[in-house]
Amino acid sequence: MSPILSEEEKLNSKEQAEQELYLQAASWVEKLASGELDSLSKRRFSHWLEADPKHAELLHSMIKTWQDPALTKALAAYQPSPFKRWQLSFAPLLKLKWPKFQLAGAAMAFSSVLVMLLYLDKGSLFSSPAPYELKTAQASSMQQELDDGSVVDIAPESQLTVFFTANKRQVLQGHGAAYFAVAKDKQRPFEVRLDQASVVAVGTEFNIDRDPDLIDITVYEGAVQVQANAAGPSVLLKSGERIRIQQHKLSEVQKVNLQQLVDWRSGWIEIENETLAYLLHRLNRSTLVPVSASAEVADLRVAGRFELANTQQTLSALTEAYGLTLQQSSSGIRLSRSE
Repeated sequence: MSPILSEEEKLNSKEQAEQELYLQAASWVEKLASGELDSLSKRRFSHWLEADPKHAELLHSMIKTWQDPALTKALAAYQPSPFKRWQLSFAPLLKLKWPKFQLAGAAMAFSSVLVMLLYLDKGSLFSSPAPYELKTAQASSMQQELDDGSVVDIAPESQLTVFFTANKRQVLQGHGAAYFAVAKDKQRPFEVRLDQASVVAVGTEFNIDRDPDLIDITVYEGAVQVQANAAGPSVLLKSGERIRIQQHKLSEVQKVNLQQLVDWRSGWIEIENETLAYLLHRLNRSTLVPVSASAEVADLRVAGRFELANTQQTLSALTEAYGLTLQQSSSGIRLSRSE
């Protein structure tokens, strides 16, 4: 016999399901806005749209809610004329090459502001505190106390969207790094969503460092539950342990010495056997002059301790240690192999 739910339990269950749907939609909007989907993501997006007519309706509502003229103009260049009348067809999205917007911050603002506006809309399906965005610029970090008393330190060039309800604490981490000191609340687990991946805690401290290719999670106190995707296994990660999510898979758990560990909050980065692209991605968060690597050296394995804000010193060390050449132009600095 199925348990009989009270009216309050039914309402809470409905609220959780609706918020989960909003998070899923926001995640797909973010993916579409940041570039063309790969073949696997295209199939998943298609299946998500076909699973329930409400999915397409919600995405349509998000597009209609957005009113920024500059973004509308940018998107219109990649859409057939019916888009201008907001008659959106979702099938073409699977083949669409969405722009990496040159308008500063527009791509990430697209998903977060859409969701915020939907929550604020009077026609919202449920009543919850409005989600809000926390975002840092290049070379600028931030510390923020959340509504529940948790404190988050946000690295430069990073973005979070905070969703808190009476039953759940949820943060959508779009990009960058953040250190979470979570206030204890056993009735409301604290979840960080990273597209398909999730990190869940009750009261603990952990750091999440995300770039386009991988996610590193390090626990400093307590424990968290980590999943690479909703259908995959979960791992309990404890204090002094680290795990990496790459290609929607979990790595082996790695032990770390917390007393000797150097993370972004110190202004330094210490790496062992990471790619040059990995290092430059983190360096670019703290420098106003973008640094890139040619294809031939992007996968070069590097190691060392580097000061994030001291670009010149870091690049000098790299060129000397690995025989690289610097090429400077109006678009930034490029590292390549010495002839």
